[in-house]
Amino acid sequence: MHKSLLRVAAGALSLALLMFGSACGSGGGDDAASASGGGTVTWYTPMPEEPARRLAEAFTAETGTEVEVLRQSAGELLARLKAEAGRPAADVIGLASGDAGPLAKEKLIRSFKPAAEGIDKRFVDPEGYWHANELILMTVGVNADRWKEETGGAPLPTTWDELLRPDLKGQLVMPNPTLSGTGYTFVATQIFRHGDEAGAWKFLDEFHKLIGQYTDSGGAPSQLVATGEYAAGVSFAHDLLNVRGAGFPIELVYPKPTGVVISGNALVQGSPNPPRAARSSSSGCRAGRRPR
Repeated sequence: MHKSLLRVAAGALSLALLMFGSACGSGGGDDAASASGGGTVTWYTPMPEEPARRLAEAFTAETGTEVEVLRQSAGELLARLKAEAGRPAADVIGLASGDAGPLAKEKLIRSFKPAAEGIDKRFVDPEGYWHANELILMTVGVNADRWKEETGGAPLPTTWDELLRPDLKGQLVMPNPTLSGTGYTFVATQIFRHGDEAGAWKFLDEFHKLIGQYTDSGGAPSQLVATGEYAAGVSFAHDLLNVRGAGFPIELVYPKPTGVVISGNALVQGSPNPPRAARSSSSGCRAGRRPR
């Protein structure tokens, strides 16, 4: 599953980037020029560093275009994009699909409609403002040893409500929802699962009493739980899979019900590296290309 998601991400990232240096489709007008690969693009992304690096390297191998990666939390990147309006430093920005509408209205991102054969239409914005690169599950990471120590050996939680244990006071960690897309998604998940804001905020008030730390980034809780600083933490599944893959003892819990985010990429309006070419037969545009 992890590898298949990475393949999808590689193909979708190519769709979002290939208009630079070696484009695969044309939106007409200035996009319909001829050029070869090469050059550099800058990609702002909240994706974890390792998969972001692998995707950037895969894109460079496909196109000859170098990718400069800036990795920050989603909230920090959106704030940076708005601060740079009119003089952007990024060419492509990673975002949740729900962010695209407001950014398009503010004219901070622009539409691009590449050839997308083989990509499910649900994962490509019909207006061309975003192109999905992954589906992300809202999860809980548990350090089994710390959990056993703090709860006296209680079973691992299977729902969000089962985390509301008095013996976990100060033992939970989560991202700051005002800074992190992960934290924001956690709050949204509670609202949707309760069906009303009153029920959600009642849960969130109780959950807040157990929090030992609010982190600035979405990836930090997975690391803090993995090293045993906290018993459990809120995180996206890919962050937990990364630390578990590095050998840390961490358990993944998929609370029922939980949230899913469509994460994608968008082109920055007025970017420093505008489209230079269109090459409809570019091999990098084929969906499902994988990092080598």
